[in-house]
Amino acid sequence: MTGTDVAAEVQTDLLRSAWIVERARALLYREWARAQPSFADSARRADARAEIVAAGLAALSRPPDRDLVEPHAAWLRSVAGARPDEVPLAALLVVRLGDWIDAHAAPLLERASALAELGAEERAAVRWPERLPPAPPYDPVVAPPVEPPGDVVVRIAVLGDLHFGSSTGDDLARAAIADVNRCGADLVVQLGDITDHGERAEFEAATSALADLGMPCVTMMGNHDVYAVSEQRLAGREYYPASFGREPDGVVVEHAGIRVAVLDSAEHGASPFAPFDLVTGSFVEGATGGAVVRGSLTVTQHDILADVAAPGAPPAFVFLHHPPQPYTGFPPVLFGLRDSDSGRLHATCDSGNVWGVFAGHTHRNARTRTFGHVPAHEVAIPRDYPFGYGLLDVTRHGYAYRFVQISDDELVRGAYARAGEILRRYARGRDDELSFAWTPAAGSTRP
Repeated sequence: MTGTDVAAEVQTDLLRSAWIVERARALLYREWARAQPSFADSARRADARAEIVAAGLAALSRPPDRDLVEPHAAWLRSVAGARPDEVPLAALLVVRLGDWIDAHAAPLLERASALAELGAEERAAVRWPERLPPAPPYDPVVAPPVEPPGDVVVRIAVLGDLHFGSSTGDDLARAAIADVNRCGADLVVQLGDITDHGERAEFEAATSALADLGMPCVTMMGNHDVYAVSEQRLAGREYYPASFGREPDGVVVEHAGIRVAVLDSAEHGASPFAPFDLVTGSFVEGATGGAVVRGSLTVTQHDILADVAAPGAPPAFVFLHHPPQPYTGFPPVLFGLRDSDSGRLHATCDSGNVWGVFAGHTHRNARTRTFGHVPAHEVAIPRDYPFGYGLLDVTRHGYAYRFVQISDDELVRGAYARAGEILRRYARGRDDELSFAWTPAAGSTRP
Protein backbone atom coordinates (compact mmCIF):
# COMPACT_ATOMS: atom_id res chain seq x y z
CA MET A 1 0.00 0.00 0.00
CA THR A 2 1.29 3.46 -0.87
CA GLY A 3 0.03 6.94 -0.21
CA THR A 4 -1.42 7.10 -3.72
CA ASP A 5 -3.76 4.19 -2.86
CA VAL A 6 -5.66 6.36 -0.38
CA ALA A 7 -7.93 9.20 -1.48
CA ALA A 8 -6.42 12.55 -0.50
CA GLU A 9 -9.25 13.51 1.85
CA VAL A 10 -9.18 10.14 3.62
CA GLN A 11 -5.38 10.28 3.76
CA THR A 12 -5.59 13.63 5.52
CA ASP A 13 -8.15 12.36 8.02
CA LEU A 14 -5.99 9.28 8.68
CA LEU A 15 -2.98 11.45 9.56
CA ARG A 16 -5.16 13.80 11.62
CA SER A 17 -6.32 10.76 13.57
CA ALA A 18 -2.78 9.40 14.04
CA TRP A 19 -1.51 12.72 15.39
CA ILE A 20 -4.37 13.04 17.87
CA VAL A 21 -3.80 9.48 19.11
CA GLU A 22 -0.06 10.02 19.66
CA ARG A 23 -0.53 13.28 21.53
CA ALA A 24 -3.23 11.70 23.69
CA ARG A 25 -1.00 8.69 24.39
CA ALA A 26 1.75 11.09 25.47
CA LEU A 27 -0.63 12.83 27.89
CA LEU A 28 -1.75 9.54 29.41
CA TYR A 29 1.79 8.23 29.71
CA ARG A 30 2.83 11.38 31.60
CA GLU A 31 -0.01 10.85 34.04
CA TRP A 32 0.97 7.20 34.46
CA ALA A 33 4.60 8.25 35.05
CA ARG A 34 3.56 9.80 38.38
CA ALA A 35 2.96 6.28 39.64
CA GLN A 36 5.52 4.47 37.45
CA PRO A 37 8.39 6.72 36.26
CA SER A 38 9.34 4.46 33.34
CA PHE A 39 6.28 5.77 31.49
CA ALA A 40 8.08 9.09 31.09
CA ASP A 41 10.10 7.39 28.34
CA SER A 42 6.85 6.20 26.79
CA ALA A 43 5.60 9.80 26.75
CA ARG A 44 8.81 10.95 25.07
CA ARG A 45 8.44 8.30 22.37
CA ALA A 46 4.79 9.19 21.74
CA ASP A 47 5.67 12.89 21.42
CA ALA A 48 8.43 12.05 18.93
CA ARG A 49 6.03 9.92 16.91
CA ALA A 50 3.50 12.77 16.92
CA GLU A 51 6.14 15.09 15.44
CA ILE A 52 6.75 12.62 12.61
CA VAL A 53 3.04 12.52 11.85
CA ALA A 54 2.83 16.32 12.10
CA ALA A 55 5.42 16.59 9.33
CA GLY A 56 3.18 14.45 7.16
CA LEU A 57 0.24 16.75 7.88
CA ALA A 58 2.36 19.79 7.08
CA ALA A 59 3.14 18.29 3.68
CA LEU A 60 -0.62 18.20 3.10
CA SER A 61 -0.98 21.81 4.36
CA ARG A 62 -3.15 20.62 7.21
CA PRO A 63 -2.57 21.85 10.80
CA PRO A 64 -3.02 19.32 13.61
CA ASP A 65 -6.31 19.25 15.53
CA ARG A 66 -4.93 20.47 18.85
CA ASP A 67 -8.36 21.01 20.38
CA LEU A 68 -9.20 17.31 19.97
CA VAL A 69 -6.22 15.95 21.93
CA GLU A 70 -7.65 16.34 25.43
CA PRO A 71 -11.09 14.95 24.46
CA HIS A 72 -9.38 11.88 22.99
CA ALA A 73 -7.13 11.62 26.05
CA ALA A 74 -10.27 11.70 28.21
CA TRP A 75 -11.66 8.81 26.19
CA LEU A 76 -8.35 6.95 26.62
CA ARG A 77 -8.41 7.49 30.39
CA SER A 78 -11.99 6.24 30.56
CA VAL A 79 -10.98 2.97 28.91
CA ALA A 80 -7.40 2.42 30.13
CA GLY A 81 -7.56 4.14 33.52
CA ALA A 82 -5.86 7.15 35.06
CA ARG A 83 -3.19 4.90 36.64
CA PRO A 84 -1.17 2.16 34.94
CA ASP A 85 -2.40 -0.49 37.41
CA GLU A 86 -6.08 0.46 37.30
CA VAL A 87 -7.22 -1.71 34.38
CA PRO A 88 -5.82 -5.12 33.37
CA LEU A 89 -4.06 -5.06 29.98
CA ALA A 90 -4.30 -1.26 29.78
CA ALA A 91 -0.63 -0.78 28.89
CA LEU A 92 -0.99 -3.36 26.13
CA LEU A 93 -4.03 -1.56 24.74
CA VAL A 94 -2.21 1.79 24.60
CA VAL A 95 0.72 0.17 22.77
CA ARG A 96 -1.68 -1.42 20.29
CA LEU A 97 -3.14 2.00 19.47
CA GLY A 98 0.38 2.93 18.43
CA ASP A 99 0.62 -0.25 16.36
CA TRP A 100 -2.56 0.84 14.56
CA ILE A 101 -0.74 4.03 13.54
CA ASP A 102 2.30 2.07 12.32
CA ALA A 103 0.05 -0.11 10.18
CA HIS A 104 -2.13 2.64 8.71
CA ALA A 105 -0.17 5.89 8.72
CA ALA A 106 3.46 4.82 8.26
CA PRO A 107 3.06 4.20 4.49
CA LEU A 108 2.03 7.85 4.14
CA LEU A 109 5.05 9.26 6.00
CA GLU A 110 8.59 10.05 4.85
CA ARG A 111 10.08 9.07 8.23
CA ALA A 112 8.23 5.78 8.52
CA SER A 113 11.36 3.93 9.65
CA ALA A 114 11.86 6.32 12.59
CA LEU A 115 8.19 5.87 13.54
CA ALA A 116 8.66 2.09 13.46
CA GLU A 117 11.82 2.23 15.59
CA LEU A 118 10.05 4.20 18.29
CA GLY A 119 7.15 1.77 18.18
CA ALA A 120 9.50 -1.19 18.57
CA GLU A 121 11.10 0.49 21.60
CA GLU A 122 7.68 0.91 23.19
CA ARG A 123 6.68 -2.70 22.57
CA ALA A 124 9.97 -3.88 24.09
CA ALA A 125 9.26 -1.84 27.23
CA VAL A 126 5.86 -3.45 27.83
CA ARG A 127 5.43 -6.52 29.96
CA TRP A 128 3.36 -8.94 27.89
CA PRO A 129 0.97 -11.20 29.83
CA GLU A 130 1.34 -14.97 29.65
CA ARG A 131 -2.43 -15.36 29.59
CA LEU A 132 -5.49 -13.16 29.42
CA PRO A 133 -7.21 -12.40 32.73
CA PRO A 134 -10.70 -13.82 33.21
CA ALA A 135 -13.66 -11.63 32.34
CA PRO A 136 -15.25 -9.78 35.27
CA PRO A 137 -18.36 -11.43 36.71
CA TYR A 138 -21.83 -11.09 35.26
CA ASP A 139 -23.24 -7.69 36.11
CA PRO A 140 -26.54 -6.79 34.42
CA VAL A 141 -26.78 -3.33 32.88
CA VAL A 142 -29.96 -1.55 33.89
CA ALA A 143 -30.57 1.98 32.64
CA PRO A 144 -31.73 4.47 35.28
CA PRO A 145 -35.51 5.00 35.10
CA VAL A 146 -36.64 7.92 32.97
CA GLU A 147 -40.11 9.31 32.32
CA PRO A 148 -41.17 10.70 28.95
CA PRO A 149 -42.40 14.31 29.03
CA GLY A 150 -46.07 13.60 28.39
CA ASP A 151 -48.20 10.98 26.69
CA VAL A 152 -46.26 8.76 24.27
CA VAL A 153 -47.40 9.13 20.64
CA VAL A 154 -44.79 6.83 19.08
CA ARG A 155 -42.28 4.34 20.47
CA ILE A 156 -39.22 3.79 18.27
CA ALA A 157 -36.92 0.83 18.87
CA VAL A 158 -33.32 1.42 17.78
CA LEU A 159 -31.34 -1.66 16.75
CA GLY A 160 -27.64 -0.98 16.47
CA ASP A 161 -25.23 -2.88 14.24
CA LEU A 162 -26.39 -6.51 13.87
CA HIS A 163 -23.37 -8.12 12.15
CA PHE A 164 -25.17 -11.16 10.78
CA GLY A 165 -22.50 -13.67 9.80
CA SER A 166 -20.21 -13.00 12.76
CA SER A 167 -19.61 -15.75 15.30
CA THR A 168 -22.20 -14.57 17.83
CA GLY A 169 -24.07 -11.87 15.93
CA ASP A 170 -26.98 -13.93 14.62
CA ASP A 171 -28.21 -15.35 17.95
CA LEU A 172 -27.97 -12.07 19.83
CA ALA A 173 -29.60 -10.13 16.98
CA ARG A 174 -32.53 -12.56 16.96
CA ALA A 175 -32.85 -12.27 20.74
CA ALA A 176 -32.99 -8.47 20.44
CA ILE A 177 -35.62 -8.76 17.70
CA ALA A 178 -37.71 -11.02 19.94
CA ASP A 179 -37.49 -8.44 22.75
CA VAL A 180 -38.48 -5.60 20.41
CA ASN A 181 -41.58 -7.56 19.42
CA ARG A 182 -42.62 -7.57 23.08
CA CYS A 183 -41.75 -3.95 23.90
CA GLY A 184 -44.68 -2.20 22.22
CA ALA A 185 -42.64 -0.38 19.59
CA ASP A 186 -44.48 1.23 16.68
CA LEU A 187 -41.41 1.49 14.45
CA VAL A 188 -37.89 0.03 14.35
CA VAL A 189 -34.81 1.81 13.00
CA GLN A 190 -31.73 -0.30 12.37
CA LEU A 191 -28.42 1.58 12.26
CA GLY A 192 -26.44 -0.30 9.61
CA ASP A 193 -23.75 -2.98 9.59
CA ILE A 194 -26.57 -5.41 9.04
CA THR A 195 -23.98 -7.94 7.87
CA ASP A 196 -20.45 -8.71 8.98
CA HIS A 197 -18.81 -9.40 5.62
CA GLY A 198 -21.27 -7.93 3.11
CA GLU A 199 -22.15 -11.39 1.76
CA ARG A 200 -25.36 -12.26 -0.06
CA ALA A 201 -26.08 -15.08 2.44
CA GLU A 202 -25.67 -12.66 5.35
CA PHE A 203 -28.16 -10.24 3.80
CA GLU A 204 -30.57 -13.13 3.37
CA ALA A 205 -30.18 -14.20 7.01
CA ALA A 206 -30.72 -10.62 8.18
CA THR A 207 -33.83 -10.03 6.10
CA SER A 208 -35.28 -13.33 7.30
CA ALA A 209 -34.72 -12.38 10.95
CA LEU A 210 -35.99 -8.80 10.54
CA ALA A 211 -39.11 -10.15 8.80
CA ASP A 212 -40.11 -11.55 12.21
CA LEU A 213 -40.67 -8.02 13.51
CA GLY A 214 -44.31 -7.23 14.09
CA MET A 215 -43.95 -3.57 13.14
CA PRO A 216 -42.37 -1.58 10.27
CA CYS A 217 -38.58 -1.55 10.18
CA VAL A 218 -36.32 0.92 8.37
CA THR A 219 -32.70 -0.09 7.81
CA MET A 220 -29.61 1.61 6.43
CA MET A 221 -26.26 0.56 5.05
CA GLY A 222 -23.15 0.48 7.21
CA ASN A 223 -19.56 0.11 6.06
CA HIS A 224 -19.66 -3.68 6.64
CA ASP A 225 -22.54 -3.90 4.14
CA VAL A 226 -20.68 -2.20 1.31
CA TYR A 227 -17.97 -4.74 0.45
CA ALA A 228 -18.51 -8.48 -0.13
CA VAL A 229 -15.35 -9.96 1.35
CA SER A 230 -15.46 -13.36 -0.38
CA GLU A 231 -16.09 -11.71 -3.75
CA GLN A 232 -13.64 -8.87 -3.11
CA ARG A 233 -15.97 -6.29 -4.66
CA LEU A 234 -18.30 -3.46 -3.73
CA ALA A 235 -21.55 -5.44 -3.88
CA GLY A 236 -23.60 -3.45 -1.38
CA ARG A 237 -25.49 -1.36 -3.93
CA GLU A 238 -26.62 -4.62 -5.48
CA TYR A 239 -27.43 -6.66 -2.36
CA TYR A 240 -28.97 -3.92 -0.20
CA PRO A 241 -31.74 -2.83 -2.65
CA ALA A 242 -32.51 -6.46 -3.46
CA SER A 243 -32.94 -7.15 0.28
CA PHE A 244 -34.70 -4.00 1.47
CA GLY A 245 -36.44 -2.54 -1.57
CA ARG A 246 -34.77 0.87 -1.81
CA GLU A 247 -31.54 2.44 -3.00
CA PRO A 248 -29.22 3.34 -0.11
CA ASP A 249 -29.57 7.11 -0.52
CA GLY A 250 -31.65 7.87 2.56
CA VAL A 251 -35.37 7.85 3.23
CA VAL A 252 -37.89 9.73 5.38
CA VAL A 253 -40.85 8.05 7.08
CA GLU A 254 -43.49 9.65 9.30
CA HIS A 255 -45.54 8.27 12.17
CA ALA A 256 -48.00 10.20 14.34
CA GLY A 257 -46.66 13.51 13.04
CA ILE A 258 -43.02 12.64 13.87
CA ARG A 259 -40.53 12.43 11.04
CA VAL A 260 -37.73 9.85 10.95
CA ALA A 261 -34.89 10.66 8.53
CA VAL A 262 -32.69 7.63 7.84
CA LEU A 263 -29.36 8.43 6.17
CA ASP A 264 -27.14 5.82 4.53
CA SER A 265 -23.82 7.37 5.52
CA ALA A 266 -21.54 4.50 4.44
CA GLU A 267 -19.07 5.44 1.71
CA HIS A 268 -19.14 3.19 -1.34
CA GLY A 269 -15.40 2.86 -1.63
CA ALA A 270 -12.94 0.06 -0.87
CA SER A 271 -10.26 0.43 1.77
CA PRO A 272 -6.70 -0.61 0.89
CA PHE A 273 -6.33 -1.95 4.43
CA ALA A 274 -7.27 -5.38 5.69
CA PRO A 275 -9.12 -5.49 9.05
CA PHE A 276 -6.82 -4.60 11.94
CA ASP A 277 -6.71 -6.74 15.10
CA LEU A 278 -5.98 -4.68 18.22
CA VAL A 279 -5.20 -7.88 20.15
CA THR A 280 -2.32 -8.90 17.88
CA GLY A 281 -1.40 -5.41 16.71
CA SER A 282 -1.47 -6.40 13.04
CA PHE A 283 -3.75 -6.79 10.06
CA VAL A 284 -5.82 -9.97 10.07
CA GLU A 285 -3.80 -12.58 8.21
CA GLY A 286 -5.28 -13.62 4.89
CA ALA A 287 -8.09 -11.05 5.07
CA THR A 288 -8.86 -8.55 2.34
CA GLY A 289 -9.85 -4.94 2.75
CA GLY A 290 -13.43 -3.92 3.40
CA ALA A 291 -15.09 -0.56 2.86
CA VAL A 292 -13.73 2.80 3.95
CA VAL A 293 -14.68 3.26 7.61
CA ARG A 294 -15.36 7.00 7.35
CA GLY A 295 -18.87 8.21 6.55
CA SER A 296 -20.25 10.69 4.03
CA LEU A 297 -23.62 11.82 2.66
CA THR A 298 -24.79 11.99 -0.95
CA VAL A 299 -26.44 14.98 -2.62
CA THR A 300 -29.77 13.19 -2.26
CA GLN A 301 -29.26 12.91 1.48
CA HIS A 302 -28.35 16.59 1.72
CA ASP A 303 -31.71 17.25 0.06
CA ILE A 304 -33.37 15.16 2.78
CA LEU A 305 -31.69 17.29 5.45
CA ALA A 306 -32.86 20.46 3.68
CA ASP A 307 -36.42 19.13 3.72
CA VAL A 308 -36.14 18.25 7.43
CA ALA A 309 -34.90 21.77 8.17
CA ALA A 310 -37.60 23.57 6.16
CA PRO A 311 -39.65 26.18 8.04
CA GLY A 312 -42.81 24.66 9.46
CA ALA A 313 -41.61 21.07 9.04
CA PRO A 314 -42.65 18.67 11.83
CA PRO A 315 -40.33 17.41 14.59
CA ALA A 316 -37.76 14.96 13.28
CA PHE A 317 -35.13 12.47 14.35
CA VAL A 318 -32.06 11.81 12.22
CA PHE A 319 -30.57 8.31 12.18
CA LEU A 320 -27.30 7.42 10.45
CA HIS A 321 -24.50 4.90 10.75
CA HIS A 322 -21.60 7.24 11.48
CA PRO A 323 -21.40 9.62 14.44
CA PRO A 324 -20.79 13.26 13.49
CA GLN A 325 -17.66 15.30 14.13
CA PRO A 326 -15.84 15.95 16.29
CA TYR A 327 -15.57 12.21 16.89
CA THR A 328 -12.99 11.69 19.63
CA GLY A 329 -13.27 7.95 20.32
CA PHE A 330 -10.95 5.61 18.45
CA PRO A 331 -9.82 6.20 15.81
CA PRO A 332 -10.65 9.89 16.25
CA VAL A 333 -11.97 11.86 13.27
CA LEU A 334 -11.49 8.95 10.85
CA PHE A 335 -14.31 6.82 12.28
CA GLY A 336 -16.93 9.55 12.04
CA LEU A 337 -18.93 11.39 9.39
CA ARG A 338 -16.75 13.66 7.28
CA ASP A 339 -16.46 17.27 8.43
CA SER A 340 -18.48 18.91 5.65
CA ASP A 341 -21.45 16.58 6.13
CA SER A 342 -21.29 17.00 9.89
CA GLY A 343 -21.50 20.73 9.33
CA ARG A 344 -24.63 20.29 7.23
CA LEU A 345 -26.14 18.07 9.92
CA HIS A 346 -25.34 20.79 12.47
CA ALA A 347 -27.13 23.39 10.36
CA THR A 348 -30.14 21.07 10.07
CA CYS A 349 -30.27 20.72 13.86
CA ASP A 350 -30.06 24.49 14.21
CA SER A 351 -33.37 24.74 12.33
CA GLY A 352 -35.20 23.76 15.53
CA ASN A 353 -36.95 20.86 13.79
CA VAL A 354 -34.56 18.10 14.89
CA TRP A 355 -35.04 16.52 18.31
CA GLY A 356 -32.22 14.00 18.25
CA VAL A 357 -29.48 12.39 16.15
CA PHE A 358 -28.72 8.70 16.70
CA ALA A 359 -25.77 6.78 15.23
CA GLY A 360 -24.31 3.28 15.23
CA HIS A 361 -20.84 2.13 14.05
CA THR A 362 -19.02 2.47 17.38
CA HIS A 363 -20.69 -0.37 19.35
CA ARG A 364 -21.00 1.76 22.48
CA ASN A 365 -23.39 3.95 24.45
CA ALA A 366 -21.98 7.46 24.22
CA ARG A 367 -22.91 11.08 23.68
CA THR A 368 -20.83 12.10 20.68
CA ARG A 369 -21.69 15.79 21.07
CA THR A 370 -24.63 18.16 21.12
CA PHE A 371 -25.61 20.42 18.25
CA GLY A 372 -26.64 23.36 20.39
CA HIS A 373 -29.35 21.68 22.46
CA VAL A 374 -29.79 18.60 20.23
CA PRO A 375 -28.03 15.40 21.33
CA ALA A 376 -26.03 13.28 18.90
CA HIS A 377 -26.01 9.87 20.56
CA GLU A 378 -24.32 6.54 19.81
CA VAL A 379 -26.27 3.33 20.46
CA ALA A 380 -24.61 0.08 21.57
CA ILE A 381 -25.39 -3.18 19.80
CA PRO A 382 -26.93 -6.61 20.48
CA ARG A 383 -23.81 -8.67 19.70
CA ASP A 384 -21.33 -6.92 22.01
CA TYR A 385 -21.43 -5.78 25.62
CA PRO A 386 -23.77 -4.44 26.96
CA PHE A 387 -25.90 -6.55 24.58
CA GLY A 388 -29.04 -4.59 23.85
CA TYR A 389 -30.97 -1.95 21.93
CA GLY A 390 -32.46 1.51 22.43
CA LEU A 391 -36.02 2.70 22.97
CA LEU A 392 -37.35 6.19 22.22
CA ASP A 393 -40.68 7.17 23.79
CA VAL A 394 -41.70 10.26 21.84
CA THR A 395 -44.37 12.69 23.04
CA ARG A 396 -45.62 16.04 21.73
CA HIS A 397 -43.23 17.73 24.15
CA GLY A 398 -39.99 15.78 23.69
CA TYR A 399 -38.94 12.22 24.39
CA ALA A 400 -37.24 9.77 26.73
CA TYR A 401 -34.43 7.46 25.59
CA ARG A 402 -33.16 4.36 27.35
CA PHE A 403 -30.88 1.45 26.52
CA VAL A 404 -32.34 -1.99 27.24
CA GLN A 405 -30.27 -5.12 27.76
CA ILE A 406 -31.48 -8.28 26.00
CA SER A 407 -33.75 -10.31 28.29
CA ASP A 408 -32.49 -13.80 27.32
CA ASP A 409 -30.56 -14.40 30.54
CA GLU A 410 -28.79 -17.58 29.45
CA LEU A 411 -27.63 -16.10 26.15
CA VAL A 412 -26.45 -12.85 27.75
CA ARG A 413 -24.62 -14.60 30.59
CA GLY A 414 -22.70 -16.64 28.01
CA ALA A 415 -21.83 -13.50 26.08
CA TYR A 416 -20.54 -11.80 29.26
CA ALA A 417 -17.73 -14.39 29.41
CA ARG A 418 -16.26 -12.76 26.27
CA ALA A 419 -16.46 -9.20 27.63
CA GLY A 420 -13.28 -8.13 29.38
CA GLU A 421 -12.97 -5.06 31.56
CA ILE A 422 -11.61 -2.84 28.79
CA LEU A 423 -14.59 -3.63 26.55
CA ARG A 424 -17.01 -3.01 29.41
CA ARG A 425 -15.44 0.35 30.23
CA TYR A 426 -15.54 1.25 26.54
CA ALA A 427 -19.09 0.27 25.68
CA ARG A 428 -21.35 0.68 28.73
CA GLY A 429 -21.59 4.45 28.85
CA ARG A 430 -22.35 6.66 31.82
CA ASP A 431 -25.77 6.47 33.43
CA ASP A 432 -26.82 9.63 31.58
CA GLU A 433 -25.82 7.93 28.32
CA LEU A 434 -27.92 4.87 29.15
CA SER A 435 -31.07 6.93 29.63
CA PHE A 436 -32.14 10.55 29.43
CA ALA A 437 -35.17 12.76 28.82
CA TRP A 438 -35.17 15.66 26.35
CA THR A 439 -37.43 18.61 25.66
CA PRO A 440 -36.92 21.41 23.12
CA ALA A 441 -34.75 24.29 24.20
CA ALA A 442 -36.40 27.33 25.70
CA GLY A 443 -37.56 29.62 22.94
CA SER A 444 -37.91 26.83 20.38
CA THR A 445 -40.80 27.06 17.98
CA ARG A 446 -41.56 23.38 18.58
CA PRO A 447 -44.48 22.59 20.93
